[in-house]
Amino acid sequence: MKSYDELILAKAKIPQEAGFKAKPINAPLFDWQKHIVNWAIQQGRCALFEDCGLGKTIQQLAWAEAVVNHTGRPALILTPLAVAGQTAREAKKFGIACDVRVIADSTQVGLGINIVNYERLHLIDATAFAGVVLDESSILKSYMGKTKRTLVDAFSATPYRLACTATPAPNDHLELGNHAEFLGVMQSYEMIARWFDNDSMTAGGYTLKPHAARDFWQWVASWSVCIGTPSDIGSNDAGYRLPKLEQVEHTVVMPLNTDDAGDALFADADMSATTMHKEKRRSAAKRAERAAEIANGTKEQVIVWCDTNYEADELMQQIPDAI
Repeated sequence: MKSYDELILAKAKIPQEAGFKAKPINAPLFDWQKHIVNWAIQQGRCALFEDCGLGKTIQQLAWAEAVVNHTGRPALILTPLAVAGQTAREAKKFGIACDVRVIADSTQVGLGINIVNYERLHLIDATAFAGVVLDESSILKSYMGKTKRTLVDAFSATPYRLACTATPAPNDHLELGNHAEFLGVMQSYEMIARWFDNDSMTAGGYTLKPHAARDFWQWVASWSVCIGTPSDIGSNDAGYRLPKLEQVEHTVVMPLNTDDAGDALFADADMSATTMHKEKRRSAAKRAERAAEIANGTKEQVIVWCDTNYEADELMQQIPDAI
């Protein structure tokens, strides 16, 4: 007879490995990146939830190349609009050995890594590929969305699947279920039934059961890598920690506004949104002038943040070659 612990463990939903043993990776990855790619290859169907700047593009290229070499069949990378060309350039930069091409439709598919944007998915025969990568896979976020359903249905029989994004669930935890469904780990509705309760305060909303939180995150970690820095998986953060932010405040002196003072010496203080924006508009030229002095005083590239169009117009007038 099974012990109680064995009985409970048997009920755990841990996805089975569906990949293969990776051959040595030739791409110039950091050791921690190679560790992740090797794990992803062995898993076969998984997600890389890594923060911005951690090299998801080269990791997904290395994963796709391994799939091509193992199966002798093409792999597909789906990207947002205008990212396809950048991904192909990254492949050349990092020495991906197999053929890499940007395609417009199925007639251009060849052995190697094929890259296309999501808007052309309807022109692609999904059955031609042994592996698929979703770049910026947060596109799956809508539970009943047309894009999610199209992607899930199109690649449900694809042997190897990888989802990559820094924002897997920007709105709520339920969006993780869409990734799990695309990867073939679990249906979204089953995830909701297992770990979530109806939110009585929000129509159609769900909340994670407090007693189920640990089990839920263990399940998520069984099919995804979730890291913000390399040290999250025991590596070194050298080169990934930004220097301390230095803030320098500049004060622009404006003449007193007596237009609304009436018979008084000064106008009454009014912190409403209307008067705040009125003052911002009144001081826009002066503030833009100070920002332009700083920007024009260096040969380095400069980003100037502004709130409104009229502030942007002032800056454009005072900073040559601004775009």
